[in-house]
Amino acid sequence: MANVVKLKHLEHLEDEVLNYGSSGCAAVVNFLTELKDMIGKKSTNGFLQTKWDGAPSVVCGKDPMTGTFFVGTKSVFNKKDPKICYTSDDVDSMYEGELNKKLKDCLKYFSKLGITGVIQGDLLFTDDKKTKRVDGEELIIFRPNTITYGIPKDHPIGQIVDKAKIGVVFHTHYAGGPDLADMSARPKVEISNFNVVADVAVISNDTQVQKVSFTAPEEQTFNRYIDKIKRMCDTSSDFHDYLVENSGTTGDAKFFVGSYLKPFFNAEIRAARTITNVQDTLKSFAMFYKEKMDKEISSVKTAAAQTKKRDFLYSGIKYLEDHEREFKAFVALYKTIQEAKLFIIEKLDGLEQFRTFVEIDGGYKVTTPEGYVLHQDGDMVKLVNRIEFSKNNFTIEKNWKK
Repeated sequence: MANVVKLKHLEHLEDEVLNYGSSGCAAVVNFLTELKDMIGKKSTNGFLQTKWDGAPSVVCGKDPMTGTFFVGTKSVFNKKDPKICYTSDDVDSMYEGELNKKLKDCLKYFSKLGITGVIQGDLLFTDDKKTKRVDGEELIIFRPNTITYGIPKDHPIGQIVDKAKIGVVFHTHYAGGPDLADMSARPKVEISNFNVVADVAVISNDTQVQKVSFTAPEEQTFNRYIDKIKRMCDTSSDFHDYLVENSGTTGDAKFFVGSYLKPFFNAEIRAARTITNVQDTLKSFAMFYKEKMDKEISSVKTAAAQTKKRDFLYSGIKYLEDHEREFKAFVALYKTIQEAKLFIIEKLDGLEQFRTFVEIDGGYKVTTPEGYVLHQDGDMVKLVNRIEFSKNNFTIEKNWKK
């Protein structure tokens, strides 16, 4: 459902219901069915990309208006004052600190790749990679953001990384025009068309899904997930649509109880809490909503404004109480989608050649890859183990921002 023009934000699979109601729920079923067919090598519509926890995100290529090579961040797409860098002096005038240095490296090295269009990728390393023995393996490691990546030094990819002065994973190309601001995002970058440059390690993010398969019991289990989610979607479609139609971030919709569902689930992830008991989760949500609304009430000074916000709170609590059964069904659906997603992620994680860690107390703790992006008929959605990665993302300082 996340059919984007500029690749700035992707949604989690389970949030599609919160974003689009019954149509989002139907999309979840379609996405999961597509994943099942891809695992079984029957799919022709979709493809998977591995998400890399790289930073910063870099846009580069030939300016469609001038034909001149440029680099920049996603701000190159700004309608007003786009930050497009053709020279080192341009980088100095537009960017500061560590980002300035990294973009100068991008300008120097990516210009050698023979890029003909406009592409976007995540920077993995510049001069910050190192060799280290972790869990008995000699690895070349680098940490662009939250996750630390390691590749054995004697691995074919490790040999490329060892020689390179900069590493990147390109994941998106842009089409259209005539200028950058008018271009639209398209998945995939054909890195096989690039010049081979020893100084640049261009890492593929294609997920080799054809290399994994379901056992018969696994396929039966996943089919049961899909069938269950479809039934739950069909049963509660009107309720899902009402939540979406009445939620929002501005005006009166901002205070509707449904508007707080996504912030609540994000807060649960930050606290590393999973949904185990639907009733308990619903109680926690009611408390979350009341606490947020109490802050809203205390933030205004006049009695009339406080009364208005109290009315929103009372009507929100009453709606929650009057529709307790529907809210429980929604929480159960959200939980089931998460379970189905993790079932697939565990199959895919075994494909990864890079080791993944998080730095804790001067050492390294094994973690899972960031996740995957599923593309289907122009739509895309991300599959992330949110308790594992998102908790780290919320709590560990971004390395490139230090």
